[in-house]
Amino acid sequence: AADYIYHESKRLEALSGNLLALMGLEQQPPQLEAVPLGRVLQSLRRALPQGNPVPTLPRSDAVVLAQPELLCDMLYNLIQNARKATPADGKVEVLLDETPTRLTIRVQDTGCGIPPQELARITEPFYMVDKSRAREQGGSGMGLALCQRIAAVHGGTLQISSQVGVGTAVTVTLPKEVQP
Repeated sequence: AADYIYHESKRLEALSGNLLALMGLEQQPPQLEAVPLGRVLQSLRRALPQGNPVPTLPRSDAVVLAQPELLCDMLYNLIQNARKATPADGKVEVLLDETPTRLTIRVQDTGCGIPPQELARITEPFYMVDKSRAREQGGSGMGLALCQRIAAVHGGTLQISSQVGVGTAVTVTLPKEVQP
C-alpha cells in the first residue's frame, strides 16, 4: 500500500507540474533568444536517463530562436515518449533538417505506432491512446499537449505521423536565427 501511495503521489506531482507549466506558457510567453542548438542537445544528452533504446542525437551548429530550457524539455519529452513506445532493440533517433530560416527537428522511433483514428486527439490535454500502459509508465496525457504549446510559443509547429507496427515521427519546425 505504501508503494502504491508513493507512486501515485509522484504521478500527481508530475501532473501538477505539467499543468502549471502549461498555464504559465498560456499567461506569459517566454523570452526567446539566439540559442546554439548544440548547447541544447548537450544538455539533453546529460538529462536523458540511461536505458534502451539509446536515442541517437545529432550534432548541430544551427542557432535557433528559443528559450533553451523549454526547448530541452520538449525534446526530452518527445524522446522519452518514443522510448516508452519502442522495444529495447528498436531505434529512437533525432534528425535535423535546415533551411536558411527554419530548423526541423524530427524524433522518430520504430515503436508500436499510433492508430490513425487517435492521431487527431493525442495533443489534447489528458488524452492517452493506451491508458493502461500510460498509467503504468507514469503518464498523465499532458506531455504532448505541453510539447505542442512549447513549439507554438517558439513560433513553430508540431506534427505527428505514425503507422501502427512501424513507428511514429514527431516533427517540430522552429524559426532559425538568421546570422547577419
